[in-house]
Amino acid sequence: MDYFEALKTSREQSPAPAVHSPLPLPAMHNVEETINYIKHTCSDLYFTSDSDEPVQIYQLSNPGLQALEASISKLSLPSAHDFAVFVAGDAENMEDFVAEKKPVAGFFERLCNQQVTEQQKQLAGSLKRAFDVLTEEPGTDSACYRVGVLPNIEVYVVMLIDGQVVGIKTVSVET
Repeated sequence: MDYFEALKTSREQSPAPAVHSPLPLPAMHNVEETINYIKHTCSDLYFTSDSDEPVQIYQLSNPGLQALEASISKLSLPSAHDFAVFVAGDAENMEDFVAEKKPVAGFFERLCNQQVTEQQKQLAGSLKRAFDVLTEEPGTDSACYRVGVLPNIEVYVVMLIDGQVVGIKTVSVET
């Protein structure tokens, strides 16, 4: 067996790296644990577009929850338009304004694939897994909102848990 065949064989036999976070997955419907988990898991993550932007915790405040109460009371996150009005106000009338609501899977696929170090890749995968697990029960929801005026689009990846909206926020620079 030559070198390249041995390398290929060793890669095929190597187990996939374990995805881990510094903390265990938060308990279902425990908003405080979820927030703590997200803070620790995204502390070293960056979202790469035309710029590298940090991934940060995002939580709607009580006044914010009241503003979006109609959608939340239906146990679903609001439409792209309603969320954009909440976070951007009158900016929606500006040229090149973006307001989109997408599934979180596309965001996490991109986030997981663009991390540089193995630890960052594991943290991004762990964050994705937490979103998947925490939003699989009835009464929960998740979405990726893209809101802003080109070239700086704010990206909110949020979940509705126990009537609270929590998640992550970053910026996508698109020139």
